[in-house]
Amino acid sequence: MKRTLLSIAVAATSCVAVADYDSLDYTGKPATKHTIVANNALDKTLPWHDTAAFERSERGLIAAFGDHSAAELRNSRGYLEVDDVRRDRPDTVNPSLWRQGAMNYASGGLYEVTDGVYQIRGADLSNMTIYRSDNGYIIHDPLITREAATAAWDFAKKHLPPINGNHTITGVIYSHTHPDHYGGVRGLFEDGQLPEGVEIYAPKDFMEELLSEGLLAGNAMGRRAQYQYGNTLPDSAYGVVDNALGMGTTKGEITLIPPTVIIEDREETVVIDGLEMLFINMPGAEAPTEMINYVPAYNALNTAELTYDGQHNIYTFRGAQTRDSLAWTKYLSEIKHRFADNIDNIHAAHSAPVWNNPETEVNEIADYLTMQRDNYGFIHNQTLRLANQGVKINDIGRAVEAIVPESQQQNWASRGYHGSYSHNARGVINLYLGYHDMNPTNINPLTNVDRSCLYVQTAGADTMYKQAQHHFNQGAYQEASTLLNDIVNCEPTNIEARELLADSWEQQGYQSETMAWRNSYLQGASELRTNHIPEALKAVSPDIMSQMTTAGFLDFMAVSIDASKVPADMAFNFNIVHPEVSEVYYVEFSNANLAPLKVETAVSEADLTLSIARNDLIAVITGQASLEQLIESQKAKVDGDTSILSQLKSVSVEFKQDFEIVPIMN
Repeated sequence: MKRTLLSIAVAATSCVAVADYDSLDYTGKPATKHTIVANNALDKTLPWHDTAAFERSERGLIAAFGDHSAAELRNSRGYLEVDDVRRDRPDTVNPSLWRQGAMNYASGGLYEVTDGVYQIRGADLSNMTIYRSDNGYIIHDPLITREAATAAWDFAKKHLPPINGNHTITGVIYSHTHPDHYGGVRGLFEDGQLPEGVEIYAPKDFMEELLSEGLLAGNAMGRRAQYQYGNTLPDSAYGVVDNALGMGTTKGEITLIPPTVIIEDREETVVIDGLEMLFINMPGAEAPTEMINYVPAYNALNTAELTYDGQHNIYTFRGAQTRDSLAWTKYLSEIKHRFADNIDNIHAAHSAPVWNNPETEVNEIADYLTMQRDNYGFIHNQTLRLANQGVKINDIGRAVEAIVPESQQQNWASRGYHGSYSHNARGVINLYLGYHDMNPTNINPLTNVDRSCLYVQTAGADTMYKQAQHHFNQGAYQEASTLLNDIVNCEPTNIEARELLADSWEQQGYQSETMAWRNSYLQGASELRTNHIPEALKAVSPDIMSQMTTAGFLDFMAVSIDASKVPADMAFNFNIVHPEVSEVYYVEFSNANLAPLKVETAVSEADLTLSIARNDLIAVITGQASLEQLIESQKAKVDGDTSILSQLKSVSVEFKQDFEIVPIMN
């Protein structure tokens, strides 16, 4: 099938990348003595006595995966199975991140949260929650791939009792728009189709946000995701150890069945096959649209992805709109005050549930929510306090790190596994004040290469290299990589600098607590050493493609225009008409810019009018059909100057994900 611009963009919105270095036989280097010392020093400060998360992860086990296919992801992380998590930590992994990986690895099977609420944990990045209803089971967040969901539901059916003689799915819930919360949905049903009478529930604006997040910058996001998730690194103590929210992502097909019921109001009570649920929309925090749900019959609250055993991203490396940490804080306050004193448990899309123990006066749920809330509130409030006192964006991370209270440092679930105090603080200041630090030198900065070459030409590559080697030998890896990065940017073929820069990044990766930091350092090191950009084989989803709007397609077409190719006199306009749904889009091209607009009626003076059914346009976009074939078969009609189509094609670019992040030698 021919790949089009739009198919590549949609593919890039997926967070799944499946490729490996088998052909390169890539293996990292050992930890240096300085890394060993640094990791051992951190080890002594961590709250190893607190094993509550492991106990929660193991509580309620109904059946372990064993050799079932649902264990495929977990089996790939076998190096995490050790006798003693602290004692058996490898030198190449930050001790706190290693413990997080071991904690996620501890979950691997079907668990009872409470009578009537069950979870499959360890089959994918996210949890599949299962609610018992009158005539079957309701599935909440069906994992990321069809294959994972099929295996997980098959395993669940082997260990959950049939209802009325069957394991019937009576409803599906998508908590939010990230793929690990809807992508496996077709795997729940034998024919991949939603059975008649079964509804899929989703938060307000679900489809709009799903399609818009990541489309226009999707290609760049896909390449950046290789660094954040490390999915092309080896699964080992020298590569990917953990993905913070879970062990990692499964390989397979991301699917989508559009929701049939949208929770439009802020709160709605819905009865699904006899089971009452209160849905509450909480958008704009962890995701553009998201909802939690309370189940009165089971006295259980699903917090979606607003909570997990760690600090989440406010700013995500792969690229996305910075999340509103103030809104996030307020949502968690609301959840605490409305529910914490009265519910049996909170369970979520990631990590194990938290229960209250009625035999003690301690309110574990309230304490957990308080720590989660105060984690994001601390970052938001202290970042803005420091910004109001003049601390700049590139200094704010270290300034916030220096004042983290002991209570947060000694709480595993406040530590920076997915997000970090440093890059989250920079995200907050960027949200409020933008990227510019007001230093006049930075108003119109030199390009990266020009700046690096200025330093190299001023100091000399040999002098910089010698200083970098000195810093490396002292274990000052960030100082070393700062100097070496300028040499490599200016002189990409400087082999000595490339190798030492890779070594320096690698040691920083081994010391990093945050998974995105570790993976990014190690991915950069591997590309420097191999001189190879690995292919990210995206799970291109026909389901998502089929939901793409014409407005979205035209916006992406506008982004694909290369202004340097546009002749000075190139100007035209055209209509796209979808007669079967009475939709019309009018597009003007002028000044090297494409400007689309949805209108009531076609513009009669337009240079071209294309009449085509929306589904047929999708077929053209995805390469399933050609416009010429559709015109010939009279499924599409063109009136006017058809050369406009070839003109557009001549000035458009096809995005590829093999662009450089670190210099590659040609």
